[in-house]
Amino acid sequence: MSPRTYASPVNAPDFPPGLDWLNSDRPLSLKELRGKVVLLDFWTFCCINCQHVIPQLRRLERKYRNELVIVGVHAPKYPGEKETAAITHAARRLSVGHPVVNDREHRVWREYAVSCWPTLMVIDPRGKLIGVHEGEFALEDMDAALSRMIEGFDRAGLLDRRPLSFTAAQENEPDRPLFFPGKVLADAAGKRLFVADTGHHRILEMSLRGRVRRIFGSGVAGFDDGDLQSACFHGPQGMALVGEDLYVADTENHVVRRIDLANALVVTVAGTGEQAHGGHRGGPAREVPLSSPWDVVAHDGRLYVAMAGLHQLWEVEPLDRAMPWVGSGRENIVDGPADEAQLAQPSGLALDEAARTLYVA
Repeated sequence: MSPRTYASPVNAPDFPPGLDWLNSDRPLSLKELRGKVVLLDFWTFCCINCQHVIPQLRRLERKYRNELVIVGVHAPKYPGEKETAAITHAARRLSVGHPVVNDREHRVWREYAVSCWPTLMVIDPRGKLIGVHEGEFALEDMDAALSRMIEGFDRAGLLDRRPLSFTAAQENEPDRPLFFPGKVLADAAGKRLFVADTGHHRILEMSLRGRVRRIFGSGVAGFDDGDLQSACFHGPQGMALVGEDLYVADTENHVVRRIDLANALVVTVAGTGEQAHGGHRGGPAREVPLSSPWDVVAHDGRLYVAMAGLHQLWEVEPLDRAMPWVGSGRENIVDGPADEAQLAQPSGLALDEAARTLYVA
């Protein structure tokens, strides 16, 4: 595709001085980034849709490491998201490796007339604003568009493939026994704890005094069933214990897993490994895509899942069916009948068996 297709007379506004930068040893300017395709990701760390975009950006960064620079513009939605320390904490938890600027007062946001999270702005190698995308995106479509752009800019002699160097926070991260553990489950009868060691992509079985008995998962982010060492998780969160079966919300893999504790095996019971986009009516549990399952409880042979990415609660019959249970799929705070109520990124569940009541964060 010809670069003329992307011709634009609009100069992209540069970053204002005096802002805090993460994952960079210096404040950046668009002048310094001339010769690269620049992708500005306007995000905020509590937004589940923004979280979905981050691993996709990571894959684009790896593929176009010499042609593309991604800069996160963190524009807070809530007061607690304004602090640089909180953003640094979130960037480590979410494995954000590209430079991020703290746009705490929405100065960059206003310059670019952004109206929603996430929003992507594309800047060409001459510093011209050439494109915008609001919301999540299909990786294949974005990849194809960037490939065409880069090919056109390359033919026009506009690209500078010399590498740029930044310092990611993860590079200075010490090794820790746990890394952003997301959930813990106590088994009184078995006198044991199960800990979702989320940042290390694994599940720990521990004594009540904290001694590690078994580790489930290789510790490397991935999606593989199997035994203790070969199985892989990606950002696991909530857990539910039924006898000697431990069910796990494997959040970033968009699936629900079962750990057969007696035989030390991990099996996927719901989800395909692909993220669901938009509403879904449900179907066979292993054939239905899920979206960021964050917590799970078990009751009467069924699992109830906080499906944060779809703003719903789902009901799963392991190895049978998975379907929406509560929530229209629209993000809001609206009470009412199950199919009309609206939830906003549900992330925690607590079951009162006696009252037959499920509480939702």
